[in-house]
Amino acid sequence: MNIYKRMRFVLACAAVLTVAVFAQDDEVTQFDDFADDNESPAISTDAANVSANGAAATNSSANSEDVTKLDLLSVETESEAEQAAIAKQVETVSTIDAAELQNTSKTVSKAINSASGVKVRKSGGMGSEGKINIRGMEGKNIKVLVNGVPVETQGNLGLDDIPIDQIADIEVYKGYIPARFATDGAGGAINIVTKKRPTNSVDASYSLSSFNTHKASVAASHLIDSIAGDASLETGVSGYFNHSDNDYEFTSPYMKSSTGADTSVVRDHDHYTSYNVQAFANLINAWFDQVSLGVSFGAFDKQIQGVDNRIVESRAEGYNFGVSLGLDKKNFFAKNLNFSDYFSFGFAENKIIDTSRVHCRNWFSCDTAQKNVGELVSMGLPRLRTVQVHDFNNLLNFDYQFIKDQKIYWNTLIKYHKENPEDDYGAKMAQFNTAGLPGEVFSITTGLSLENNFFDSRLQNLLGFKFHYMKAEISNMPTSLLIEPAVESNDYNDFSYDESLMFKVANMLSVKVSYQHAVRLPTPEELFGDGIRVSAATSLKPEQADNFNFGISVDLQELPLVTRLRFDGDVFYSYYKDKIHYMSSAQMSTPYFNMNPIRAWGYEGDVKLDVNEWILLGTNWTFQDLRNMKYTAKQGVPKDAIVPNIPRFFMNYLAEFHIGDLFSKEDFLKVWWSANYTDEYFYGWKISSRQNRKINASFTQDIGVEYSLWDNKLGWSFEVDNITDSESFDKFGESKPGRSFATKIRYSFR
Repeated sequence: MNIYKRMRFVLACAAVLTVAVFAQDDEVTQFDDFADDNESPAISTDAANVSANGAAATNSSANSEDVTKLDLLSVETESEAEQAAIAKQVETVSTIDAAELQNTSKTVSKAINSASGVKVRKSGGMGSEGKINIRGMEGKNIKVLVNGVPVETQGNLGLDDIPIDQIADIEVYKGYIPARFATDGAGGAINIVTKKRPTNSVDASYSLSSFNTHKASVAASHLIDSIAGDASLETGVSGYFNHSDNDYEFTSPYMKSSTGADTSVVRDHDHYTSYNVQAFANLINAWFDQVSLGVSFGAFDKQIQGVDNRIVESRAEGYNFGVSLGLDKKNFFAKNLNFSDYFSFGFAENKIIDTSRVHCRNWFSCDTAQKNVGELVSMGLPRLRTVQVHDFNNLLNFDYQFIKDQKIYWNTLIKYHKENPEDDYGAKMAQFNTAGLPGEVFSITTGLSLENNFFDSRLQNLLGFKFHYMKAEISNMPTSLLIEPAVESNDYNDFSYDESLMFKVANMLSVKVSYQHAVRLPTPEELFGDGIRVSAATSLKPEQADNFNFGISVDLQELPLVTRLRFDGDVFYSYYKDKIHYMSSAQMSTPYFNMNPIRAWGYEGDVKLDVNEWILLGTNWTFQDLRNMKYTAKQGVPKDAIVPNIPRFFMNYLAEFHIGDLFSKEDFLKVWWSANYTDEYFYGWKISSRQNRKINASFTQDIGVEYSLWDNKLGWSFEVDNITDSESFDKFGESKPGRSFATKIRYSFR
């Protein structure tokens, strides 16, 4: 389907609104993948990308940026909410109302995957590696935040561990990270805004899904009035438990039958369990408007699933502990000057356990190794690797309204990250260090934003600047095992800046234009290496991106025959420089490096139609084109080659029927259907006319019903994902789970 056919297809869908909202051929082996899917080598610094001959992966690490710990001990303050509400009118952002999903079994990944311009690509079921792709950029380019606080280095629990019940909104920033977030990043951000708990309330839920999947969560709070003068004390606890066998059938291009066809097998070593418990106390209306103190503890246990070879024993496990302190004060020593400070400390310990003597040559043939042990590496290196991680974070915010409708914001984030890996078992067997070397990183990002509102906010302007500084102490592996590792230091500093403008032409029509020069600093994983396959990268440069966006929003109400029609459309262009990438080598230890520039452009649209008070229809679509802009012999990729393993065109659809007071007063029934279409896309870099392998197009459909009673105090839902059991893919031709079922019950007392 060429671009013109796609455009006609999109316009037709929008007009009629009938629906609602593989490794490449062996010719090329120089370049693994652009989009970080294979970015980690066969022996990784953590369990997030461990592979058996490059084929097995899991997401169970404290050190991976793709793994996120949800710290629900602090919620968005009133001043932060006011700032965000005004700023989001100008910014390139989509907001998902997670409160609408609290009675369903949907995950955070599933929720954001329905937004235009967004793909969440997973390597398996619950607990597996998941990368958020926004407008073609993914992995470490996309920052995950909770209430504006970056959490990419805290803890070791996955994005889909987060109970949807405890989230109010999910904000998706596309090719843009506001200066008020005080963090680096070149591709965008996901900001999870947690619920403000009602006082004296209990909220509990339990869901049961296919593949022996169980999810339970509970949150409770209690308010003690007038403990001293006007001061009150709010206390609470929350927690969740998740488990899945993940034993679905999948098809892998790495396993071939006697006829050369891809082989389908059942995942038999992919169990995942995680839990988290948190407690908090908020002192309200003392001198500070609020003083928040919280503690949390969580743990996980994850079997490592083979894809190329069967894995029977190797697994990853870990735990994390966190403490947080928050301070909030309006009119801080001056009228209209607001202050907040959020401090957190986290400690995590994570293990990769790979000491098996069983070694499988492929999926069907296994034997007992006599000398070499371990299953994750073809050379037979055993591992019992433990990584201890310490994280300190402090986010300081000031905002000041110096004249009416004109505000200035100053946000500063200070981070310290230290990790110490050990592997005495592996080092003894291999006769050299197999754990990697310790390292530490200190960074400061400070941002200044100016917000201007004119003509009763019909014209809004947001100008932002950020300064980034990072100092890394890196232990580099010497060329000889007889030489002590050298500690090398590297300093990074850079500026990013952005300008966003929104003009409301009429009440029903507004136009947005934005530009951002973005910066992403190297991560500890990229800098430190792992001591065997990944050497330290002391000369890495920060990534840079120039992102442009033009958008239009139309909101038509009280139309003939329909209640409301909303349309949001964007055209975007990005130019990425110094993209950080890893290219594996079987012969030697290699570091991450800065690759060629990448150019991206595309368009996206989102249409929602409220037919009447009972029926909602919608659709959104995305086209994105990413290409390599410079040829170098090292990478072996020609200029103007399409970046592989990135979907170029996809659409989402939704049809929803809902009605209230159906069987009794204050009840609510919702029946919905949703679907996703993803066009075919290249499996690898196309540098030869004979290289034409593609990942097939897919079309999946989900249905569900939801019913609640007593003003949503009791809710129940039943859902079927991929009801037609269609084959679909996320990356590299590895098929996703087929048809699955889920049911959930939720009770809220307040």
